[in-house]
Amino acid sequence: MSSYICEKCGCIDNSASEGSNYWNVKCKINSFDDDYFNKHLACSECVPPKYADGGNSHGGVWHNKFPKRYWTKIGSKESIIAMAKKGQGNYVNAIEYFKTLE
Repeated sequence: MSSYICEKCGCIDNSASEGSNYWNVKCKINSFDDDYFNKHLACSECVPPKYADGGNSHGGVWHNKFPKRYWTKIGSKESIIAMAKKGQGNYVNAIEYFKTLE
């Protein structure tokens, strides 16, 4: 599965993790009242706990499928971008994420 950098807190999450909004954003589902979460990749802890229709998003808490870690613990900005460019499924949004930090 692909991993990505949370655009709100900078931690690494997996696209298949329960509670993340990866597929909502990629498929443009617009499930949340807050448009930020309809357009920006967020980890399970940063995603609101409820969808716009009141349903449980499973967000708001870390899923504990693996330890929470931040991109700064993985490597430098340049090394993470290089991994993303190799297309190995790691940090699929790294190039876009780091553009927002400039």
